[in-house]
Amino acid sequence: MFPESLRRYVLWLVGLVNERRIKEFKRTGAFTVEDFRLLSFLIDWFGKIVATPHVLSQVSDLADLPGKELRQMRQLFKSVVEQIEEFYETSRVLVADPAFEGHGLTDAAIATVCSQGILVLTADVNLQLALQRRGADALNFNHVRQLAWTQT
Repeated sequence: MFPESLRRYVLWLVGLVNERRIKEFKRTGAFTVEDFRLLSFLIDWFGKIVATPHVLSQVSDLADLPGKELRQMRQLFKSVVEQIEEFYETSRVLVADPAFEGHGLTDAAIATVCSQGILVLTADVNLQLALQRRGADALNFNHVRQLAWTQT
């Protein structure tokens, strides 16, 4: 099991490699091609992706498509990493953050990034609520999905 917030990144990468794989791939089976397209739209609309090394490490490990698509995935991941904005804080600082106790190291890193005024898009309601309690901007992708479904 892995945090829901990472599924978005994996969904986006898998969809970029092959939309048909979204329903078949074990890490993205709960999503649809329409979810991928909505996520792509949001990424384009916001104009940039921000990540932490913790998020990137987990996404790299989880985006393990089989066969020749793994090579495509790694090339795409490399290209994305070269273009995104990456924020880093030492693990010593992150484990001292209140988010660490309830959510772990990766989410504590995300919470630290939020303190710099960056919106977080997550599918993890617990992370979203924790961030909002801190006064951070957090948007739940599942809520956006529901809005998109009602608009069609």
